[in-house]
Amino acid sequence: MEKRHFQRVSFLQPVQIQHASGTFESQCLDISLKGILLVCPEGSNWQPGDELTVTLVLSELESIDMICTLVHCHGDVMGCQCDSLDLDSMTALRRLLELNLQDPEEVHRELADLIHA
Repeated sequence: MEKRHFQRVSFLQPVQIQHASGTFESQCLDISLKGILLVCPEGSNWQPGDELTVTLVLSELESIDMICTLVHCHGDVMGCQCDSLDLDSMTALRRLLELNLQDPEEVHRELADLIHA
């Protein structure tokens, strides 16, 4: 059984993906401090290692902007590793995870692991 170091939260929400080949609309399936699982957009022919910028709009004033690397594509889903977040996006993601995890303290432990890595 696969054991992940970072807790993922199911979060079905539309996203916008920027790739060298253009801008695409898709759907977020789940998210963590280290990455995001997305539905593969129609017409995309991307390969692992491709750089993507994923924007998840939470409200009119708040969004999460992740610069990611595509790690895998399986069927109609793709997993992306988060390479960087700006401070506002990190704050929004932290709040989203705290609200959706059974143990909000887990977010603090994961952030500490990221800082020490």
